[in-house]
Amino acid sequence: MITISEALRIAVGLHQGNRLAEAADIYRKILQAAPEVADAWHLLGVLHHQSGEHAEAVRLIGEAIGRDPLCAAYRDNLGSALRAATQAAQAAGQHRAALALDPAWVKPFGNLAGALTDLGDGSGAAEALRRALRLAPDTDGYLLRLGDCLYAQDRTAEAEAHYRRLDELQPGRPDCLYRLGLCRLAASRVMGATLAAAGRLVDRAALAEAIAAFARAADGGHGDACRNLFGTAVVAIQTGVMDDATLERVAAAARRRLMAEPRDSVALSVVCYALYRRQRLALAERYFRKFARHWTAEDIAADFEMLLWSMVHGGPAFFARLAAEPPHCFARAARRMPKAPKSDGRPILLVGCDGGYWRRFGAGFLESWQNKAASCALHVHVVNPPADVEAELMRLAGDGLPLSVSFEAVDLSALPEPVRLTYYASARFAVTQQLLRAGAGPVIQIDVDALLLEDPGLAMAAWPSWDVAVMQDRRGRGPTRDFLAGFLAFNRTPAAQRYLDLVAGYIGRHFDEGRAFWGLDQAAPYCTHDHLVRNGEAPALIRFDFEAFPFLHFLEK
Repeated sequence: MITISEALRIAVGLHQGNRLAEAADIYRKILQAAPEVADAWHLLGVLHHQSGEHAEAVRLIGEAIGRDPLCAAYRDNLGSALRAATQAAQAAGQHRAALALDPAWVKPFGNLAGALTDLGDGSGAAEALRRALRLAPDTDGYLLRLGDCLYAQDRTAEAEAHYRRLDELQPGRPDCLYRLGLCRLAASRVMGATLAAAGRLVDRAALAEAIAAFARAADGGHGDACRNLFGTAVVAIQTGVMDDATLERVAAAARRRLMAEPRDSVALSVVCYALYRRQRLALAERYFRKFARHWTAEDIAADFEMLLWSMVHGGPAFFARLAAEPPHCFARAARRMPKAPKSDGRPILLVGCDGGYWRRFGAGFLESWQNKAASCALHVHVVNPPADVEAELMRLAGDGLPLSVSFEAVDLSALPEPVRLTYYASARFAVTQQLLRAGAGPVIQIDVDALLLEDPGLAMAAWPSWDVAVMQDRRGRGPTRDFLAGFLAFNRTPAAQRYLDLVAGYIGRHFDEGRAFWGLDQAAPYCTHDHLVRNGEAPALIRFDFEAFPFLHFLEK
């Protein structure tokens, strides 16, 4: 006849072999024959815990403890079952009880750390893991967990030290490299940097180290590292802190990624940004459209980077079509100019907006114009003006100021708000066309939510022979952020008017086809200029650096 000890050994063997039903049957038979056997209660409880039946596990392991209250393993496993049953406080108590019974046993320290993490006690969890490492130095699991625990508390420098120790012990582990990348990314401060402060605040060496760590981890198959590699690159580009050499390395990885996953829009954007940096905009467009065919219009509309690149054109066919089939967008608007500017060669500041924006920023802009730009006339264009805004502007235009006004009525009700805002910013290109054709100008398009610092009209006298003046972000942030729409000046020259006609047509085509999005009023001037440069027809351009722009202060919105 088989003994209880032999039966228990057989059950444990079946349990370890994952034959849980057979093991459970033998455990129960042992308990029927000898209910005082605490190990059988305990092991049956562990089996139920492994099967996801945590409440029953708590009951069974509790029976074992009732028969042998001084067994540390029973206490520790009861803590694990309680934690799985979302009773973290009771779980922590049981893990502490196990440590009181056996202070040299490392496993309960790790389990206690898990329970304390559930309770939000990060400091306590970190201390438990440190004690585990004192008992079992350089254990990879505890090094990784302690790093994670400290990282979750924003103690990234301390976390990084533990990840680096693990990397010394096991070089090239993708999960460790990924975490080192996260720590270096935090140290770079790029994720919280504003565009204006990024140049001063971002630690570019730390950023490069983060990107390198993500790249190595991604090469090892770490999925989150792959996403962070390309996502970090795009953030660095948008923030103006990505150097060309690093971008080229990330773009090479992005090309490999696209061969395996052609719908990775962030990897696609990285490649396109690298081509843009090389002045290969037409190739960037072709590359984008090669992969964009995998996307529906709805997919593109839901992905910000895809939206931006969908508005970029560099090939000659697009511009040839603008000439052959002029867009109808701006022609459909009912535009009127009850007070036209004089055609006396005086520079004209042109602001365009809706009524809400004029109410918010108009008074401040008028004051700065009168104080800082006396050499310039002002033209205000309002889309769908409320009655009070129109009346106020007509009154101001009749007060003897060099102020002219125009209004337009257009149905924008079908457009989402970001696209409506894009239309308000874009309509001024059509107004500039109208003013230049009437012999007025030069025309300087500027944002109404800005204040003048100096008089651009006076500065024009010192400009060499020019057609167009732009405010340019020289940090290589992409074709929708290179020529900035906050300042764009057009001279009364044929070259300037040819350029302007293409820009307005570019914008109008996108509205006609339902493909206008935020950034279109900046993509069009940059891409059009790129096209004309490649065809030897570029207007003479004056470039002002956005970071040292002399004429405007842009308000925080």
